[in-house]
Amino acid sequence: MLDVLHYARECIRVLNVASRPRKREFEKIVKITLLGIILIGLIGVLISFILSLTEIRI
Repeated sequence: MLDVLHYARECIRVLNVASRPRKREFEKIVKITLLGIILIGLIGVLISFILSLTEIRI
């Protein structure tokens, strides 16, 4: 039971210390995330294209 109480206190402490990102920080996070998603998608398309050229089936 003490472990659960200790964990709950630690969670509350972290939430009290944490702050919401400012607008500029949030925009930067969104841009980087979108760039990563697009990059991973392009890599997948390129791999699929290369495999279709070599006629290797997965």
